[in-house]
Amino acid sequence: MNEKLKRIAVNENGFIFDPQTGISYTTNSTGMEILKKLRETNNTDEIRDHLVKEFEVSKEEAERDIIDFLELLKSKGFIEWKRLQ
Repeated sequence: MNEKLKRIAVNENGFIFDPQTGISYTTNSTGMEILKKLRETNNTDEIRDHLVKEFEVSKEEAERDIIDFLELLKSKGFIEWKRLQ
């Protein structure tokens, strides 16, 4: 897992704090679940299947949520990620 993801502090209310930069963020429950699963695995299929079960959404919706969240994490400098077309 990405070292930057390991260093951030996260609470159950969606508050994310980066102690290295001092910057904080908030996310919704979907973002929290994606972040939690990213700390366990880099397998997006596993993360997608978890979201489908947890939130009772379609695979397509879960995939969109994952891609959007990964893009957000990338824009904040937490991960390096390139979307495959």
